[in-house]
Amino acid sequence: MAKEKMKAIVWDGSVYPKGLSYEEVEIPSPPKGWVLVHNRAAGICGADLMALRGQTRDKMPDKLFPAVLGHENAGDVVKTGEGVTRVKVGDRVAVEPLHGCIDFGKSCPMCLSGRYQLCLDGVSHVGMPMKRMLPGGYGEYSIVHENHVYPMPDSMSYEEGAILDVLAVNVHGAMIGKPQLGDTVAVVGCGIIGINMIQVLRSMGITKIIAVAKYGHQAQMAEKYGAAHSIVLDDNEDPVKEVMRLTGGRGVDQAYECVGGNSNAFSQAVEMAAVGGKIIMFGGTASPSMVSLSTILYRELSVLASSSYCMAGDKPEFQIAMELVQSGQVDHKGVITHRFRPEDYEKAFEMIFSKKQNHICKAVWVRE
Repeated sequence: MAKEKMKAIVWDGSVYPKGLSYEEVEIPSPPKGWVLVHNRAAGICGADLMALRGQTRDKMPDKLFPAVLGHENAGDVVKTGEGVTRVKVGDRVAVEPLHGCIDFGKSCPMCLSGRYQLCLDGVSHVGMPMKRMLPGGYGEYSIVHENHVYPMPDSMSYEEGAILDVLAVNVHGAMIGKPQLGDTVAVVGCGIIGINMIQVLRSMGITKIIAVAKYGHQAQMAEKYGAAHSIVLDDNEDPVKEVMRLTGGRGVDQAYECVGGNSNAFSQAVEMAAVGGKIIMFGGTASPSMVSLSTILYRELSVLASSSYCMAGDKPEFQIAMELVQSGQVDHKGVITHRFRPEDYEKAFEMIFSKKQNHICKAVWVRE
């Protein structure tokens, strides 16, 4: 019997603009404990763009291609595997893409401790060809372990649910940084990670926020969502000097590096930190970063890495993210600036890779 097919944007692993097509592929079948989700909305993530540009291609085994990307998804449960009890057919769900080895019948110390994003067997992402290729939201359907689908309230749209993965990253960073009331905080980078970081900090009562944005439209959005001051790199401002001016020469208690792929952002975060301050690193760099170790040493700075998200005690940080949106403390509707149909992927990527001109904060794929 022929297997059912779905439409998907398929990537063969070549560097963009090569390697993408819109074609039919097989619909995956959910095994025991897994569900099949019809993806109604899917975020287009910076990690996808880095992969397409070849920046992270070396971390992706050739055997996992062709691949269907898309790890920020929400949709409807249309089929359940044997033994599923968490959700039922017809439920509207947000998808947590990270799967540790426990979801495949194994166990490791990291997964057992709730830090499954650091799985020693290798994390499997829905929509990212890393340990395994679990087709993502660039296709019509995805399979997800039942432990990683979250029923959405009626008030939450598919688009809002799809980008909870991004917000969970910020929740994790805040848990690691532990900002205190009264702290002065810098958010370096005002793409979607930076804008969400500002919103999460505001939900925690942090009001002294300095945003460092590459473009003017990003600075405007940063101030809209609660930044007290913004610095625009497009205006040739020196972000470190400006932060020092705004803080009377003291620097910030915490600097959240939210850029990724930019070696200057981390070194700037270090230089603008106050004595005894913290640097929380989200983005990483695509090339070696020049950082003053003497600044870190003599200011006794703490450099903290924040990778994806996990459990916060007995509660998933993904669930905390959902609650922030549901309660209105974080606005997900306003940060989605562009919507595309998957069949229009060529136009979509052309616009996204020129986001300065198009003022893109967050773009999503949408389906009926």
